[in-house]
Amino acid sequence: MNELEMGSAAALQPVLTSDSYGWDKLQVSQWYSPQQAFAPSPEAKYVVGIHCTAYYENFYTIHIAPYNESLLCPWGRTSLYFLKIEMKASIIEEIARESGFLTEGQIQLQRQFHVKDSRLLQLGLWMLEELQNGGTKGKLYSDSLAHMFIIHLLQHYSSVIPQHASAKALANQEIYQVVQYMREHLEEDIQLSDLASRASMSQSHFIRVFKQQTGYTPHHFLIRLRIERSKFLIRSGKVGLKEIAAQVGFADQGHFTRVFKREIGLTPKLYAYQISSKPSHAFF
Repeated sequence: MNELEMGSAAALQPVLTSDSYGWDKLQVSQWYSPQQAFAPSPEAKYVVGIHCTAYYENFYTIHIAPYNESLLCPWGRTSLYFLKIEMKASIIEEIARESGFLTEGQIQLQRQFHVKDSRLLQLGLWMLEELQNGGTKGKLYSDSLAHMFIIHLLQHYSSVIPQHASAKALANQEIYQVVQYMREHLEEDIQLSDLASRASMSQSHFIRVFKQQTGYTPHHFLIRLRIERSKFLIRSGKVGLKEIAAQVGFADQGHFTRVFKREIGLTPKLYAYQISSKPSHAFF
């Protein structure tokens, strides 16, 4: 099965998932590619992505991202699978308190891209093996894997937000909620005043905090979200450019083409032609 056939057959469904096995500490799923695996989530979840690019042990990379952040993952013909491991922030905090990693304040996992960690890889592969076996070893086994996985993350990739920084943590959560709103309403005419109101901030304070958290102004971040969604729709090959422009919130196809070329360096048509003949680089 070639890449186009796999994308059509798989749609947005995982190859394997832990959903029916009662795994309540984390959710594990295997996907054909990262762009299929990532969609906006209404819940505050951390995601660990394990991307295997060949059968050899060293050909893998791991990404740790809070709340489904976007990041770049090469996906070429040598790629084998993408394993997505999701954890609720509340579960991580619960285990952190139970294990003595957290006595006061809040715990957070640090952003880590392109990590080489053989321990995380092995735990992820054991989870994948359990999915492939239909969860036959039972919940005690899966809970043990989940606990070891989260403890390892806490040991090596976590930090504590002191109690006095709770206001900043609240601002982080407000920005996250705003980003989720933007993701879910790309086709609408989103106003800065509405975003600031949702974050319970003045417009000037909101712009400043948003840029501190994301590295972009709200307007530029919204443009990036729209472009990334349009790239996904172009890759799917199921929607015309005029319809894509409307679905992601551009005034018309001409406006869409101008902004796409400014951000990507190619027109949408040329981008579609290039990805049809070369391995893709997927934002997820």
